[in-house]
Amino acid sequence: MIEESLRSRNKRIRAPDGGWGWVVVFGSFMIHVITDGVTYSFGIFYDEFLTYFNEGKGPTSWILSILVGVTLCSGPISGWMVNRWGCRTVTIVGSILASICMMISIWANSIIILYFTIGIGAGLGFGLIYLPAIVSVSTYFESKRSLATGIAVCGSGFGTFIFAPLITILLEAYGWRGAMLIIAAIVLTCTVFGILFKPLKATEILSENDVIILKSANGDTSLNISSSFSNCYLASSSGNTMQRAWSSGDINDKLTKYGTIGNEIFISSTKSEGYTNKRFPNLAARPDLIYQGSLYNIPLLATSTKSIEESKDSGIRDMLNLNLLKDPIFIVFSISNFLTSIGFNVPYVYIVSRAKSMGISSQQAGLILAVIGIANTIGRIILGYFSDKVWVNRLIVYNVCLTICGIATALSCFCFDFYSLAFYGSVFGFTIGAYVGLTSVILVDLLGLDNLTNAFGLLLLFQGIASLIGPPIAGWLYDYVNSYDPGFYVAGVTIALSGIILFIIPCLQKSLEKKKHDQREYLL
Repeated sequence: MIEESLRSRNKRIRAPDGGWGWVVVFGSFMIHVITDGVTYSFGIFYDEFLTYFNEGKGPTSWILSILVGVTLCSGPISGWMVNRWGCRTVTIVGSILASICMMISIWANSIIILYFTIGIGAGLGFGLIYLPAIVSVSTYFESKRSLATGIAVCGSGFGTFIFAPLITILLEAYGWRGAMLIIAAIVLTCTVFGILFKPLKATEILSENDVIILKSANGDTSLNISSSFSNCYLASSSGNTMQRAWSSGDINDKLTKYGTIGNEIFISSTKSEGYTNKRFPNLAARPDLIYQGSLYNIPLLATSTKSIEESKDSGIRDMLNLNLLKDPIFIVFSISNFLTSIGFNVPYVYIVSRAKSMGISSQQAGLILAVIGIANTIGRIILGYFSDKVWVNRLIVYNVCLTICGIATALSCFCFDFYSLAFYGSVFGFTIGAYVGLTSVILVDLLGLDNLTNAFGLLLLFQGIASLIGPPIAGWLYDYVNSYDPGFYVAGVTIALSGIILFIIPCLQKSLEKKKHDQREYLL
């Protein structure tokens, strides 16, 4: 009975798929433009810090590594805060925190201070912005989610295209301190875009069948119910019986469906006045809200919803549940993600310095980052569009793109001028778009929708750790051999290997299926 009711709810409850949702998409797009644009263009600041602080390339690269690592690792914290205070509030707080920390950094007299102000402070701020920017779009879209999310995350590549030359101009005009102050002011504008993340009202997200959302402070069913309602019943905490909420009436006549998301209790009744402004808390605890594809492309969506008792757990505990570490498919995918993340940031950090070492001007060196940005935008759009087609094997697309990206990164050591580096940048930007845009989609394909929140939280942790060590490894190799080539070789090999090892997943799936089949036959 529970599952039948949940199926009914999934079929009948729909996000608006438009309206104010497109304003939310614009706000998310602009946030991606600013936060990712600053992060991916930070290699230009890195070159200035090398000269100003006169430190080695390894220690200096820790600034960006900590920034990226903290941004990713703070995903569970951001999820917990979104569940508690909503996307709008968390985005505003993150924007203010990141901006203040970047402003404080202009008084830094050593890179150690920048580790804390830019790395930890701004990194945490960006982490608080990152998750709400995705979740807010997902709450407004289901059938058009691929399109809406694709537009939003394209701001990342577009931001790199804009900020790479902009930071170069600001550095030449005002030095790194003045440029940092201006960038901090730009980051502060994310508060304005965060205000656009208006929480959905129940009447906007639910069907027209008078569904009411009730919630207790501790997640149980001891609720304070308004006397203006009549003839309503709710599911008990056990999930298999019904308790009368108030008034009287036949349960079969008055209760038509029920279900849960997080700690929410869904009830259908004859009246719903007084609760039209109730909105969803526990947003990040909904597994589908991290999914960047169309929900209509998940065949088993209707049967993929957790039971009432299971869905009460949310936040940090749900994001970092370690049970998935027993799944061999997830372990392989996590190793792949870890390897990709080691090499992912190396081109962003060192491509400008490498270009300058080849005699390329600062303006042209910054343009290479811009090329990466625009190619990344095009790659996300094209790969996202085709990966939503039912006849496309998304895992193969993902694997091939990572393999090509890694090979191109290793071969970039043979680039000798601006045009060859720009060509490499276009290949890298396009193919790495699969890593950023398809991860959540591949996770659902491999593990199911119910495991997405858990798997995504663990992957963010692995990605954050790998991002911490990737650029410093390349920097230490330069300090040792006085060449950028070894660092790009390492980055290329790790990225290519991350794609190659995923080709074993189909074989692993068949092996696990055969093992389950043999076990069933043995029991019979």
